[in-house]
Amino acid sequence: MTRMRWEIGDRLSPLHASRCWAAGWVGIDGGLATAMTGPLTELTQRLAADDVELGIFWRCLVAEVAAGYPGGSREDQEACRQALTVAGAGEWTLDSTASAVASRLAEIRITFSERFPKLAQQLSLRGRPLREQWEAVGPGLLRLIGKQTHEAFLPKGVTAVLLLPYLGGGGDCDPRSGTLWIEAVLTNPVPEVPEVLRLAWLIGRIGLQRGLHPEPRTSEAVSPPVGGDRPTDLLSLALIPIVLQAAAELELVPTPDTAPDRIGVAATQWCGQLPPRTIEVLTDWWQQSRELKPAFPISLKALDRMLPGDPNRVPETPE
Repeated sequence: MTRMRWEIGDRLSPLHASRCWAAGWVGIDGGLATAMTGPLTELTQRLAADDVELGIFWRCLVAEVAAGYPGGSREDQEACRQALTVAGAGEWTLDSTASAVASRLAEIRITFSERFPKLAQQLSLRGRPLREQWEAVGPGLLRLIGKQTHEAFLPKGVTAVLLLPYLGGGGDCDPRSGTLWIEAVLTNPVPEVPEVLRLAWLIGRIGLQRGLHPEPRTSEAVSPPVGGDRPTDLLSLALIPIVLQAAAELELVPTPDTAPDRIGVAATQWCGQLPPRTIEVLTDWWQQSRELKPAFPISLKALDRMLPGDPNRVPETPE
């Protein structure tokens, strides 16, 4: 059974919100987005001037700070330096850029503390519904996911960091540290795909990535592997119908076979906006997998060949 360690993400929430803002994702709190605009605009300009890959920087920064849990003790400047290195910052300007970025992040943290003076207590309460749902159905979901993939892929332990909602439903994970972060929404923003399924999907991603890449991984691994023009990684896509099928067996949602549109709904909610062709291929792959019932590694390689873009290297899986 996967052991869950729940953490309060009062230190991680400002960075998650900043990452969402930088990506242009619309938040549910317009006032918060406006309050962050000044320092984040300056931060973005500084990063652009140093030819830093913004998407990689933000994902790596959030993952680096998340890896500091329990306790969230990773200092911003240290995490910034690591994220900047991965995102392509120049060696000669690395220290000055890290210091400047950390200063802007400090301003954002002040904004959060002023708007949410009791954020830690608020997150503790907001996270209760998701934790209770997970305790009720989570072990069953993981057991059924393992049955469809391989039981060895289930992680022994995961740290789940609860975030203040910025998008009204969102999250990501860092398989390297076995940490995930998820917005602590009080109700399911999209009833067709309850948030407890997103949580199972994130845990599944950690397990699959670690199972297929058991060697120690560098911080560069927090940037999701992409083949060619693919918008997201192979394992994340493959897990979507697998999680839905597991949920259907617990009577939480209809099966993907009877409601194939749920695959597209879940993909959009969990991965962001994907090309229609990607969702079409994923749906076709799932239907073929259900009919032919190949072993998971064979099925995974089939999806790899079917998707647009350059194939990933799919490692061998345990027997």
